Amino acid sequence: MSHDRRSILGAALALPAVLTAGSLTTATPAAAAPGGVEAGEWADLLLEPGVTAQAGAIPQVRVVTIAGTAFLQARGAVTCNLTADTRIATLPAGLRPTWYTRDTAPRNNSQGINACRFEANPAGAVTVYGGNSGNPITWVQFDSVQTIWR
Repeated sequence: MSHDRRSILGAALALPAVLTAGSLTTATPAAAAPGGVEAGEWADLLLEPGVTAQAGAIPQVRVVTIAGTAFLQARGAVTCNLTADTRIATLPAGLRPTWYTRDTAPRNNSQGINACRFEANPAGAVTVYGGNSGNPITWVQFDSVQTIWR
């Protein structure tokens, strides 16, 4: 009898999948995690002069708490012309992080660069990093921004 490694590995990998598929058909939904999920109301970012909301995509933020961990979540998009690291907005008064929070956000694809850094500081300033005179940021989209808040 001959055994090649590929068939043995295939059989070993298939076994857990078969067992899992069988248990999924009879499983009951899991209980919510302790603490659950709490989502705050969306609040508009206060945009700086020269930064405008894209039509139908008003830049907004909210805090979402999952099992006791708070996250800043953002949505919307802006049009701008950033040729340096620039403050683009201020968080609403009730939303201030306890420390700097950072994430990446999609931007216009220029010279192979298609992301920039989104940062909110404890004073509530929202800054976008990565633009320069040779590679300006002309729009930023915030839907992917979700970062640990407190």
